[in-house]
Amino acid sequence: MPDNKPLVLILCGGRSLRLWPLSEKVSKNFLDIFGFSPLELTIKRFLKITTLDNIFLVANQSEKKELMKLKLVKKKNIFFEPASKNTAAAILLSLQQLKKQTNKNLIITPVDTLIKNEAEFYRALKKSLVAASSGWICTLGIEPSSPTPDFGYIQVKKQAKDGIFSVNKFIEKPSVSRAKKLIASGNCFYNSGMFVASIGTLIDEYKNYYPDYKYFNSCFFSKEIVSCYKRISDVPFDKTIMENTKKAKMVKANFSWKDFGSWLAIYESLAKDKKGNVIRGKSSVYEGKNNLIYLDSCNKKVLVLGLEDVFFIDTKDFALLTTRNYLDKLKPVLGEFKKCQ
Repeated sequence: MPDNKPLVLILCGGRSLRLWPLSEKVSKNFLDIFGFSPLELTIKRFLKITTLDNIFLVANQSEKKELMKLKLVKKKNIFFEPASKNTAAAILLSLQQLKKQTNKNLIITPVDTLIKNEAEFYRALKKSLVAASSGWICTLGIEPSSPTPDFGYIQVKKQAKDGIFSVNKFIEKPSVSRAKKLIASGNCFYNSGMFVASIGTLIDEYKNYYPDYKYFNSCFFSKEIVSCYKRISDVPFDKTIMENTKKAKMVKANFSWKDFGSWLAIYESLAKDKKGNVIRGKSSVYEGKNNLIYLDSCNKKVLVLGLEDVFFIDTKDFALLTTRNYLDKLKPVLGEFKKCQ
């Protein structure tokens, strides 16, 4: 009997720069801040709608040892990139492995997502799978809570048909000022980073819009794949495909969604004391509020006195000390910081 359940591709290859300095030691795939592995949580979420055979991971070679220990996914279903070249390359590498299943629908999902009210999540996926079966690339859009440059945005036509919106435009991580204008328009949503489409539709759109498709395709099954990766474009899937495709649709997500790929998102997700402080490790906060104090060492003790909106993350080799308002600058500044080391 044919398996009509969707395929799922979990993107595990990000460098987790917004979670530095903790990400120097471990990627967000295996973070234990929440008391569980985000990757295992994501796999279990999709096992409720598909089979183990249908779940795939795409990841960086640097985490091969840890990923091969996973019992929740089949080893042959893990695709390793020779280098990290952003999500467009990671997804295309996976499509090359899956292209014999042209008619199957594929759910593409990031690994760093917390979802509450999963019943609504599965309803939204069901609508997206219907759109995918008609040749569309459908994404889940999240009602925006504040202007942030950490997410992409989706601008849609104001009227939906059967709960599915036509997309006017994808905007990849705009500035805060532009994000404010997008939200004020009333028809913009956060891009959840989840996409649903058939394998065939995705390959066709890569042929149309990914500049290195022919070159990538010709070297994929040869020993040249490593050198190929050095030459291909380092661009997000959202920018090279979704900003250009004429096949984009969106389903509004009526569930609680949180991207925990940044320290601010982690702060918002964790339990707080009466003054809004999140404390991990042997720390004491006096006359301070709305701080996040994370100590990676069980031996160190920290006293925080009279501070507000401070984020202090301390690991064996590095420490980050910043305020809430500067968290958005962490990723771009980190490159310059590392050049000085």
